Amino acid sequence: MAITLYTFPRSSGTRVHWALEELGTPYALHTLDREGGEHRGPAYLAIHPNGKVPALVDGDETYFESLAILIYLGEHYGVDKGLWPGRGPARAGALSWTVWSQTELQTYMMQFIYHGIDSPVSYAPDQRSAATAGYNGKNFEQHLDMLEARLADREHLFGDFTFADLAVASILGEGRHLGAPLGDHPRVSGWLDRCLARPARKRAS
Repeated sequence: MAITLYTFPRSSGTRVHWALEELGTPYALHTLDREGGEHRGPAYLAIHPNGKVPALVDGDETYFESLAILIYLGEHYGVDKGLWPGRGPARAGALSWTVWSQTELQTYMMQFIYHGIDSPVSYAPDQRSAATAGYNGKNFEQHLDMLEARLADREHLFGDFTFADLAVASILGEGRHLGAPLGDHPRVSGWLDRCLARPARKRAS
């Protein structure tokens, strides 16, 4: 078995686990011993020098950062399975929306959660910034508007479900779990429910 995923449960590694389940490609799942500090040991640091998750080894190639891994899996394993577009406008769009999910959507969403609502990961009330909450909340809303418009005439971002949907849904799903409001975005809410109800997502940890 060539592919090994190193991860923790309920981490950014979950989106990679989900992707592997969608692909149906054989892989080994290595759940690191967080309490024992396995992620800080020399063997794992040789794979992921930042000591975080996820990391993926495929043959003699090693990848870290969930977004990089997701794009790699899409381009190398997902095209033939219809989970990643081949060359052309759809591939350009898939790359753009996938990167947007983490560099834009996740950034504003998490800063709003930290400062603007009560959640398990939010700052203590006396450490929050109303200005930061307002700025990031407004930007988060605008990004939801962007996604709502994209879904106006389609069930998924590019026709059928692809890893671009997975990337965005994995972030928004966690945000909703933490209490981030989706507001008046019915298409986004319906699309997110469809993505998270996929059997492969339910099998991923």
